[in-house]
Amino acid sequence: MKSKSTISKKLFAFLIFCFLNISISFAQTFPLANTSCTSKDLEVVLAKLTGGDLCNSCPTATTLTRTLTLGINNTTGSTRGAFAFWGTIEVYSGTTSALISSTTRTGCAGPLAPNSITSLDFGTITYTCGDIIKIINIWMAWTTPGGTCPINPLDISPKCGQIPSITVNGGVNGEFALIDSQCGSDSGAIDLTPTGGTAPYVYLWTASAGGIIPEGQSINQDLTELVPGTYSVRIIDANGCVTYKTRTIIATLPPIAVFANTNNINVACGALTTSFLNYTNSGTAACLISGSVSSTLSSQTPVDVCGGTVTESWTLMDAYGREITTTRVISVSPAALPIMTAPEDITVACGGLPLPSTISFSNELNGTCLINEISNPSTFSTAPNSCGGNVTETWTAIDTCGRTLDSVSRTITVSPTALPIMTAPEDITVACADDVPAMISLTAIDNCCGSITVEGVDATTQGNCDNSFSIVRTWTFFDVCGNSSSAAQTINVFDDIAPVAPEAPASITVACADDVPAMTSLTAIDNCCGSITVEGVDATTQGNCDNSFTIVRTWTFFDVCGNSSSAVQTINVFDDIAPVAPEAPASITVACADDVPAMTSLTAIDNCCGSITVEGVDATTQGNCDNSFTIVRTWTFFDVCGNSSSALQTINVFDDIAPVAPEAPASITVACAGDVPAMISLTAIDNCCGSISVEGVDATTQGNCDNSFTIVRTWTFFDVCGNSSSALQTINVFDDIAPVAPEAPA
Repeated sequence: MKSKSTISKKLFAFLIFCFLNISISFAQTFPLANTSCTSKDLEVVLAKLTGGDLCNSCPTATTLTRTLTLGINNTTGSTRGAFAFWGTIEVYSGTTSALISSTTRTGCAGPLAPNSITSLDFGTITYTCGDIIKIINIWMAWTTPGGTCPINPLDISPKCGQIPSITVNGGVNGEFALIDSQCGSDSGAIDLTPTGGTAPYVYLWTASAGGIIPEGQSINQDLTELVPGTYSVRIIDANGCVTYKTRTIIATLPPIAVFANTNNINVACGALTTSFLNYTNSGTAACLISGSVSSTLSSQTPVDVCGGTVTESWTLMDAYGREITTTRVISVSPAALPIMTAPEDITVACGGLPLPSTISFSNELNGTCLINEISNPSTFSTAPNSCGGNVTETWTAIDTCGRTLDSVSRTITVSPTALPIMTAPEDITVACADDVPAMISLTAIDNCCGSITVEGVDATTQGNCDNSFSIVRTWTFFDVCGNSSSAAQTINVFDDIAPVAPEAPASITVACADDVPAMTSLTAIDNCCGSITVEGVDATTQGNCDNSFTIVRTWTFFDVCGNSSSAVQTINVFDDIAPVAPEAPASITVACADDVPAMTSLTAIDNCCGSITVEGVDATTQGNCDNSFTIVRTWTFFDVCGNSSSALQTINVFDDIAPVAPEAPASITVACAGDVPAMISLTAIDNCCGSISVEGVDATTQGNCDNSFTIVRTWTFFDVCGNSSSALQTINVFDDIAPVAPEAPA
């Protein structure tokens, strides 16, 4: 294990660090660069951070505030009146080693007693746990016993000292020197220097993000043979203080590769193809990038068989995302010139010279190099006369690339004109007798001079109608010696064209059979003269009632030859209109069931002829007694097609009339209770049929003795609907008769 620092150096560093962080009492300017410092009157014998634990460290990046206390030994027998310091403090990230801040500090303090160690409080230090703190360009100076602050930098020689740089740590820490991996190989290294804490140190390395700890190096101070990745170390000093540090080994980039040189080329049509091109960066080992890639071809410009240019490109994207590209231009020659071949020589009759024609030509290649086109129309040399001769037919052409092809020709032999013959007009067929052409005049040629007479005769064979027959028309020619010859023409008259039917009336829909219109008279037009007969027929398809059916009305027109055409009209008969119901009797209210009127006969009116049936129905809703209910009386009217309508009457039956009570017996007065008459039976009369019930009740009001009271006798009569009436009799019992005294003894 390497030893890279001493305790005295660390104490001295702590001293300087504290000087740079105490309250500044005096402004000091830096000593001159050539100041000589040889005296060693002062030395640092103690430097510690107070306010924290022994380690002054923490497992995570936490902000700490600590107080720095220094022990300064004055080795002389004289008091040092003042002590000055100068320096620049730099703070580096403990994770990335990046410089966080840089601050220049200076100050002055004292006095320091002779031959003694003085403990000085140099104030607080605030830093992030794990940061690296360096003091650079450090100066210190002291004065004689009578010196005071500030100290003039010009007067300090030789009572001063200078240290280029000291690293100060707030607990166990470490500094790292990294060697990156060369192009991703195992050539990286980490050189770790522990700082702060107390030796000896223990190390434990781990790796992540692709890093690998080489075998046997996990507890080493330094690591070698590293591949790219993240490496973390746990540093433990002799006091058990721990810090965690992480560093990243990156892969250096190899030089970017370049393609081999290329030159523009020419190729024939159809010979265009991709190719491979080598590349290299001339590196070695892991930094070597080399190989070859296939090219891509752009579209040809212009895009046709006449040649053009194509850009051939090679592109490489290396493993580091860097792209290189090179190109060249390929000139594509036009396709081969086509060859044109003339047709074979021919012989034609006089007047049979063909019309100008074209011929195909091709270069017999494939794909985009194929030229397959048509020549210009042919041209002819001077045509021969009627005695025949030779004609040269010549073809010329310009291909799609504007190149002129060699012309080609053929010889056409034209035969002399044929001997003339006499020909009758061609046989014809016409449709009508009126279309038969008049006989024309024909002329014959005789071998001798003399007049030629001609006779024309039509021989007619009648067909099955006026416009169906055949005429054989014959011209007979006679010379002066009676020799004759003939020419004949056949004229067929055949009418197979039907008359042109007129437009039929538009299809209609009516409600009733009586609404069907009468058949109208229609007239057709024929191509030939002659009468046209017409037949009108109605074809009826019956529906589900008398007024529901369909008529297909057809007019058929016949010419004299039986050719026919038709016009059709559809008449739909569909009755969906309900009868018009009459006004129902007005709704009424009666008292008794016997008062309900009998159902009357009602008659509806329909839009179509035909019987109307009626159904009368009473729907009764019973009330709370025999003479309390509601009748909804409905008359429903149906026509022959089942269309219906209704009329309704409501009859309410409601008995709210009480029975007519009879006259009650006259009120009476009797002397004794035994004289009260028994209750008699009374009968009431009701407005409606039905039983009447009666209840008789005596209500007694007692007087002042047994034979002194009043009876109110009530008869109450109820009909079947609970309507009631009453009759009352009052019976007064009042004994005002004295007893009959017996005969007293004599």
